[in-house]
Amino acid sequence: MGCAECVTGPLTSAVGGCTGLLLLCGARSHPWYRPQPYPRRLQALLASPRFQTVSMVVILVNAAALGAMTFPHSAATAEFLHWVDYVCLGFFTFEVLAGLVSFGRRPLRFFKDAWNVFDFVIVVASFMPGLRENVTILRMLRLARIVRIFRSLPSLRIILVAAGKALPKSAGVFALTGVVMYLWAMVGWIAFSASDPEHFGTVGKTLLNLFQLVAFDDMGNVMRNSMEHNIWTLPYYLVFILFGAFVLVNLLLGVVLASMEEAQRLDDLDEQVSADTALILERIDRLQTTVDKLQADQERGRGFTPFS
Repeated sequence: MGCAECVTGPLTSAVGGCTGLLLLCGARSHPWYRPQPYPRRLQALLASPRFQTVSMVVILVNAAALGAMTFPHSAATAEFLHWVDYVCLGFFTFEVLAGLVSFGRRPLRFFKDAWNVFDFVIVVASFMPGLRENVTILRMLRLARIVRIFRSLPSLRIILVAAGKALPKSAGVFALTGVVMYLWAMVGWIAFSASDPEHFGTVGKTLLNLFQLVAFDDMGNVMRNSMEHNIWTLPYYLVFILFGAFVLVNLLLGVVLASMEEAQRLDDLDEQVSADTALILERIDRLQTTVDKLQADQERGRGFTPFS
């Protein structure tokens, strides 16, 4: 069926009829269809691997320039480093503006992504009067640009998401570790405070010894020094090491690994949803372009007929 056959009524009804039928006929091949080149080209540019690589290189160059500013340097070197910083800021500004324009008629969708909001705030704040003249705030803004590397590297982004999800889940492990350490410290204070007041004189000193064992910090010297005063500190420490240093730490690692797997699944799901959303938005833009064209033809003349 051709599109001309569906236009049998007034031109007003033709707008709705042909709009639906264009999906079947293929809006891309329709002579009325006019693509939006710039948003599509910008979307392809921002999503291309080459641009992502360039963005990461600019972030690293910006970080290196900021680090070089902390060392003693000449006036010429300082001017060059500031020039590098301005070039990096110009690239970041272009990236934000390109992201806004890539959404076409709906630029507010740019702010649905938290990373886009972060980029926009950092770039805009760098140009705001008052903030740019403040040396401390300007340095903080420059430093915040380095955080954008999490966006350029998907693996770092997954780790960041996993860390955010692991912290609430780790609260139970931290609470269990604190309770076990406090109870075991009280047992050590009761059993060895008289024979070894240097290491078990208070519950605070005992907790410090246990914390060193959990962190494997100078564990041999801690145990050796305590055994010189009381040989029974050896089984006391061994029991705590087996439970605290191995069981509790492995529980924490299990929580972190589970969060990593969850973050990876969410990242894969987001990529699939983003692809589906981009396809839907592309079709909506095609329909909107076709409707706009039909409405423009209707305004140019009531005597227009699509059969001619």
